[in-house]
Amino acid sequence: MRVRCSGTRGGWIVAGLPLACLTLAVWLGPARLQAQDATADGPPPTDDVHQVEAVVVTGSRTERPLGEAPVATEVISREQIAESGARDLAELLEDRAGLYLPRTVTGAGPQLQGLPSDYTLILVDGVRVPGRVNGVIDLGRFASENIERVEIVRGAGSALYGSDAIAGVINIITRKADRPLELTGSASLGPYGRMDVTGGVGTEQRGWSARVSGGRHASDGYDLNPSDAATTQSAFEQYDVAQRSEIIAGHGFKIGSTTEYVRRDRQGVDLGAGGAVFDRNNLTQTVQVGLTPELRFGENKLALRGSYGAFRDEFELDQRLSDALDERQDTREQLVQLGAQLDTLLATHLLTAGAEGSFETLSTERLNARGERSRLGLYAQDEWTLLEGPLLVFLPGVRLDVDSQFGVAPTPRAALRFDPVEEVTLRASYGWGFKAPDFRELYLLFENPSAGYLVEGNTELSPERSQNIGASVEVRPHRSVWLSLQGFYNFLEDRIDTVLTPATDVGPQRFRYRNVSSAISRGVMASLSVSPLAGLKLDLGYELTDARTTGGGDRRLSGLPAQRATAGLRYRAPSIGFETTWRGSFVGTRPFYQDVDGDGDEEQRDAYGYASVDVRVAQRIGYGFTSYLMGENLFDAGDAEFLALQPRTFSGGLEFRYE
Repeated sequence: MRVRCSGTRGGWIVAGLPLACLTLAVWLGPARLQAQDATADGPPPTDDVHQVEAVVVTGSRTERPLGEAPVATEVISREQIAESGARDLAELLEDRAGLYLPRTVTGAGPQLQGLPSDYTLILVDGVRVPGRVNGVIDLGRFASENIERVEIVRGAGSALYGSDAIAGVINIITRKADRPLELTGSASLGPYGRMDVTGGVGTEQRGWSARVSGGRHASDGYDLNPSDAATTQSAFEQYDVAQRSEIIAGHGFKIGSTTEYVRRDRQGVDLGAGGAVFDRNNLTQTVQVGLTPELRFGENKLALRGSYGAFRDEFELDQRLSDALDERQDTREQLVQLGAQLDTLLATHLLTAGAEGSFETLSTERLNARGERSRLGLYAQDEWTLLEGPLLVFLPGVRLDVDSQFGVAPTPRAALRFDPVEEVTLRASYGWGFKAPDFRELYLLFENPSAGYLVEGNTELSPERSQNIGASVEVRPHRSVWLSLQGFYNFLEDRIDTVLTPATDVGPQRFRYRNVSSAISRGVMASLSVSPLAGLKLDLGYELTDARTTGGGDRRLSGLPAQRATAGLRYRAPSIGFETTWRGSFVGTRPFYQDVDGDGDEEQRDAYGYASVDVRVAQRIGYGFTSYLMGENLFDAGDAEFLALQPRTFSGGLEFRYE
């Protein structure tokens, strides 16, 4: 059973949290809580299915209402996060249109526009986060109680953000207090030892605000193939704590600060190539601290940003009944970032110019050298409103990155928005992107005895470069209907991949990173949102993608589906406090490549398509409390080899909110 006591989610790490929330409800007084019931589910539902008033920042690095944004941006609001019942960012995004989220032993990484996870840049409040493992930043480590909204921009984002933003950018905006008193908490229990306890407290007063949240999350993991000793998904225990505060000093000046700490401990069992059994322990810790002064004067805004991030990964393989193949490795990464951005409005031009620098280090036994890199990026763009009726906006921009290892990388971009009538928006863009080799690809020297292979880096790698073309049309024939059709084409040069190296002696299979080929990804994505009745909303999505190498052999990119469809249904009746949300997706076949017969050549194996459906039903019961039932993976999709989905589960619980 899952029990939640939540409002603006956050976290006290105490077992008796539901009782504490009930005591607090009595102390605050029934009258005040009953007054909250009228709005406990958020604002009343509207027939307008497009959030034109939502504020977005990612597409242009400048705050803009979504309805005026020159770059297409998808927004997942706090209301949608709460309705989904998602406990972390991975669960929230797994059923989004145009975004595929496979789960592997290194975590859940997003794939946009048919490209692997390391081509999508992950930001928190506009700042890069450390902690990629095998190219993946595990979205499961970002607890949902600390997320205000998520912004997704598809297509080349290097003109604003530099390296790694070839396929797009996902920006996680953390929560801040916006009421005099916010008290939150949740506690949940579910199958496979799943337990989540979260809570928080926040306040906004004249001239300042502060919010603190935290939580504990745990699971025993699961095994989809009991016939061997290996486990499919690791057991884990995670603690997280975060704060966000802001001081408004007057005269247009304010300063914000953020702090986050995440400790995630995972345990699993691996089966070696020779039949050896290994107990795997993986402890990761992440610290992120940020400071954001901002000054407004007239039509100008100067924003400064400084942040420090640290990531530690302690990995251990313990062979049962022997210590011959034991492995212990300690990986430490540090990332310092400084930046400044000036926005100024001149007649029909919104000019943005900025500079940012970073210094990154990584040390681990897996590398044959210490990784150290510094970068300087200069960027500028002009949002030029050529016409106001009909609306025509031209957005040229360029960024110049100087990398201490790879020299200079220019990345221009041009975007165009045209609204011939109020109900139609046309967008087109063309941009360059680049992705510098990471330390793993340059210096890795890693042998996995449990799987029988060795991977080594290559210091002679060149950066990957890309060109992206995108076009879209949005149609809003009625406030209750929204339709979008997007097309994209990405061309990659000098793509980095691992290549099987011919063995010269008896030993494990040897892989080496190389610039092996060029590649393309192209496709279309269609989305439809319709609200036929008050409180009822239906979302449908479909994506058709062709992603393949074009040099050194023509084959589809590994693990990426050619077709994917999504559906979501939400119904809310605020007058009786009832709501239900259904989410589902269908994923087509995915190719994987393995040297099955040991001849040195990889053979293609196709994983079958699958469907996944989640449902949540909630009923408000008064005094700020809501009861709910939830079912996940109702079709029980998943297998031990290619699809590590948790088996079908059912849970229920309570929620509480006071704001």
